[in-house]
Amino acid sequence: MKKIFYWMIGGVLLTTAAFFIPEQSGSIWPSLAAASVTAVVYLMVFLAVWVRKFSSPQKKKVVVGTCTVLLFFSAASAVISYESGVRQQRTLDEIKRTIEQGISYSYIHKPLTKTFAAYHNGSQEGLGTLFISRYDSLITEDRLFQFGRRSDGDSPLLLHVAKATADSVVIVAESKQVGGRANNFDNFSGARGKYQVRGILTSKGVDYERQN
Repeated sequence: MKKIFYWMIGGVLLTTAAFFIPEQSGSIWPSLAAASVTAVVYLMVFLAVWVRKFSSPQKKKVVVGTCTVLLFFSAASAVISYESGVRQQRTLDEIKRTIEQGISYSYIHKPLTKTFAAYHNGSQEGLGTLFISRYDSLITEDRLFQFGRRSDGDSPLLLHVAKATADSVVIVAESKQVGGRANNFDNFSGARGKYQVRGILTSKGVDYERQN
């Protein structure tokens, strides 16, 4: 009985250790996979060792058959759980992308349309001059545009003033977390693969272009 207890303790320790072997990259699946493989291999070794101690061939078949069925259903359950988790993650990413798309277009639209209205309201100044004069206090030295920024400074989007000339103003909205269409896309901030859209103001109006 003590030997079985030691085997159980050993299995728990090995499985726990295997869980922490993969690099913790924000996803729990690599750790779960490592722990599961270790547990299955350990149980197979345990089964091979202890089944030999049974004197009855029928008991051996029953034990082996029962363990095989349990392992099969456990593996099937693990696969189903993984696929479900992947689908949920994709759905969550799509929801985030939709929300941030709406926010980004809103943040781009308001300052550009206000500048456009002022430009066509008899102003003799260029578009860039009008935009800067109105929003200069919200533009940092590295062209970060703090329009719509919350008081706690926590925002899912980065806004950049990419261009402000007499003929046009370009604002780029970039997500901090949500990925875009291409993982190798170079974002305005220097990040890679994030969702990005820009608004372009000219004397004819405002156009939008999704860049990633």
